[in-house]
Amino acid sequence: MGIKTIKTELKSAGVTYKIECTARNKTFILDEPEELGGSDGGMNPGEALLSALGGCKYIVAKMFYQKFDINLIKISIEMEGEIDLDALTNKANGNNKNQDIRVGFTKITTRWFVDANNTKEEIEKFISFVDAHCPMLDTLSNPPEFITEICDKKS
Repeated sequence: MGIKTIKTELKSAGVTYKIECTARNKTFILDEPEELGGSDGGMNPGEALLSALGGCKYIVAKMFYQKFDINLIKISIEMEGEIDLDALTNKANGNNKNQDIRVGFTKITTRWFVDANNTKEEIEKFISFVDAHCPMLDTLSNPPEFITEICDKKS
C-alpha cells in the first residue's frame, strides 16, 4: 500500500473555541468545557487525542486477536492523561519560573479490560504486540517531522 497522506480540515464552528473537524466526509466537533472558556460542544483536543490513541489500540487488537489465539469475548479500554492546566497560561504570560514545564501530557495510562478465555500471560503478550504495532502510539513515541506553513486566506 505504501505511503498514504491523511488530511483533515478544521474551521470555526461558532463562538469561543468550538471547531468543526472534517476528514473525508466525516465531521466531529472539538471544544473546551465551560470552565475553560468553551461552550462544551464536544471533546477537547486532549480528550480527542486520548480517544484516537485508545481507538487505534482497540482497532489493532481487533485486527490481530485471532492470530494470537485470543478467545476474545469482550474488550474495552480506558485512557487517562495527566496535564498541567496552568502550564500553557503561565508560560504564555511569562509567569512560569520553570520554562522547562511541559504544556502537553506528562503521563498517559491505558487500562485494558479484556474478557477472554486465555491466561494472563497470553493476554499480556498480546497487548505488548498491540502496543508495538499501534500507529498512533508509534507517532506519539517517535514524533514525526513537524512542518508549519503560513498560507493566504482560504476562499
